[in-house]
Amino acid sequence: MASYLTAVQARACAATFALLAPVATAAAQDPAATTSDAAPALDEQEPEPQGVAEDREWVGGLPWWRWSRATGDLADRRRWLEENGIEVGGGLTMDWGAPWHGGVRNRDTVFSLADVNVALDLETLFGLPRTLVFVDAYQIEGRGLSGDVGDLQGVSNIESTNVAQIAEVWLESWLGSEVRLKVGKVDMNSEFAFSEVSGEFINSSAGITPTIQSYPTYPNPAMSVNLFYQPSEFSYIGLGVYDGAGAVGVNTGSQGPSGFFRDDESDQYFTILEAGTSWTGGNTWGSGRAALGAWYHGEQFSRFDGGTDRGTQGVYAILDQIVWRENPDDAEDAQGIGLSFMLGFADEDVAAIPLHAQFGVVYTGPIEGREDDVLGLLCTHAQLSSATGSTFDGDETVFELLYRIQLTPAMSLKPDLQYVINPSGDPSIDDALVGMIRMELTF
Repeated sequence: MASYLTAVQARACAATFALLAPVATAAAQDPAATTSDAAPALDEQEPEPQGVAEDREWVGGLPWWRWSRATGDLADRRRWLEENGIEVGGGLTMDWGAPWHGGVRNRDTVFSLADVNVALDLETLFGLPRTLVFVDAYQIEGRGLSGDVGDLQGVSNIESTNVAQIAEVWLESWLGSEVRLKVGKVDMNSEFAFSEVSGEFINSSAGITPTIQSYPTYPNPAMSVNLFYQPSEFSYIGLGVYDGAGAVGVNTGSQGPSGFFRDDESDQYFTILEAGTSWTGGNTWGSGRAALGAWYHGEQFSRFDGGTDRGTQGVYAILDQIVWRENPDDAEDAQGIGLSFMLGFADEDVAAIPLHAQFGVVYTGPIEGREDDVLGLLCTHAQLSSATGSTFDGDETVFELLYRIQLTPAMSLKPDLQYVINPSGDPSIDDALVGMIRMELTF
């Protein structure tokens, strides 16, 4: 199952650094500032009493439908926390869906994901340069929709077993100006094998190629060490080593650090290497990003012919490109059209999906006066294994059409249609037309 939190967390963490960096930089550049000046004890600080300004996101300020988060500025406590290096975030995502035609059975399904996270800027708090701690917890509830559809790729990227857990706890720091180190329980898909452009889509394969075996992502991130070399702002090489116990059914999302070093059920690791580059574009041609990656899992995997293999591997490629910007002179205007391509390859002797290819197009601001709405079309094709012993009959292809209605800055509705051709390669399951609607609320 791909990670819904990938795009959300990756951009949230980057935004956290961007938001908190000016505060930390100002303290670092002030020659009179000491560690205690830059980060006085929290119990010695109190927000100054003040009236509610007209542009404040609170009662008496901006109307609630203009708040960027449903909880507003928490009576100015949020601003105070952020100025002191603490950012609190979260959200609620709810899916309603049903196979309208075909599939295994026709019944409604409601599924929800509640997420709460805290980011601590240790430079502001304790004077540790460019260092961040992130903690994320979520609760997942509901009955999976794919059981009614019968598909293999996953029509909803938040679908999972019901669980409540602290899923991510990690520390990130820069070693000099070119090396970034991230250690702890991490969602692999927030750092590797993700597409920015296709993050709007609901189908799981839009977020990560399903050819990667037993990857440690939502709902079960894993203990890991991640090292990135970034010689410039436009290029990087990243290496991640993760606890591989998820391959034998261990819930790594609820485990602490001990499982990384020793586990009674598995002592194998998932390793991934990725190199990428990006560019800014110009005029109506916007920014883009390309990445190539390879992965290896050392666990013992069952083959379709009845044997076993010690270890399996694969490769993938991702390309994102904004091909047209409606207002190229406004760097903050996201209106335009973006394209996304993804390819993945794996060993068909052990992988149900040895080849995956996808293409997506996203149009932000397609209707005049609806600049934040998004229209998207996706095609994701999974070639199913034809190795000796496999029982698949043909391949699975999914078409997805969505429209995100941005009701307020903090709330959106996303009607979504998916047409699943040959679900799971099972001839007994009819092609399925799946109707869904997603509600997203940012706290």
